Amino acid sequence: MNLIGCCFGATPCCHSAKGIAGQYKFGGMSGWCMALLGVAKLVLGLDSSLVKILDQFPVGVLWVLLLFAGIELAMCSMDVNSKEESVVMLICTLFHLLAQVQHLNFL
Repeated sequence: MNLIGCCFGATPCCHSAKGIAGQYKFGGMSGWCMALLGVAKLVLGLDSSLVKILDQFPVGVLWVLLLFAGIELAMCSMDVNSKEESVVMLICTLFHLLAQVQHLNFL
């Protein structure tokens, strides 16, 4: 969905925004990084031994990657200089949080 949507100017959705921020933070500067990661995940997902590999991956490393991706995404709030921009950012955050809560209600 993200691969097709980017051709029409869509922003990454779901976990892709964090993935892009994490890749950028660790040196992946081109658009091909996300495509390469998607192909790698597709190939690994078709293999039955993926669960065994993921079970061996240390959870602490995942927390560090998530921390740096979150910091990278939060850095955009440093560019907010006016009250109007702050209100827009707050409204977008509230809508995002409400959408997540509604998504959990359907589970």
